[in-house]
Amino acid sequence: MAAQPHHLVISDFNMPKMDGLGLLAAVRGNPATKKAAFIMLTAQGDRALVTKAAALGANNVLAKPFTIEKMKAAIEAVFGALK
Repeated sequence: MAAQPHHLVISDFNMPKMDGLGLLAAVRGNPATKKAAFIMLTAQGDRALVTKAAALGANNVLAKPFTIEKMKAAIEAVFGALK
């Protein structure tokens, strides 16, 4: 991602080797990627996780399972209404 930055990262919280919070911290800590919108997906409805993600700069946290409408709303909350 540092070599080819993107405008949006959608990441799961639970991943092997690095969790979503670690990825979020790495994205925010890199000057080339720090402005990318970041939406974290999680099966854990844990308020502490949402608080940590927000503190690290997540734009939105979406609980699984989610619908297409909820994903669209999460993206629109970051970028504005989609047409």
